[in-house]
Amino acid sequence: MADIEKNTEVTPEKNDAAKKPEKKKKDKVKLSERLVKFWRDYKSELKKIVWCPWKQVKNNTIVVVIIVVLTSALIGLLDFGFSQAISLLGGLF
Repeated sequence: MADIEKNTEVTPEKNDAAKKPEKKKKDKVKLSERLVKFWRDYKSELKKIVWCPWKQVKNNTIVVVIIVVLTSALIGLLDFGFSQAISLLGGLF
């Protein structure tokens, strides 16, 4: 066993593969420049939106308010009815 030597020599190919390539540092863009670019992009995207006419917005808002009022009235009536039914059932026992 003493005659067998361990091969501890590192080949150049393995050594090169172990090295990581150095990353280049990118120039950082200033915060103010990024905010200005964001604001310009934001405004240009808002111009692309097709907005509904004001009359349609008012009509849709009225419909939503009416549906919310009717739904809350229905839920209130159901709540009142169930609470009265439970009170009546509780009075029987």
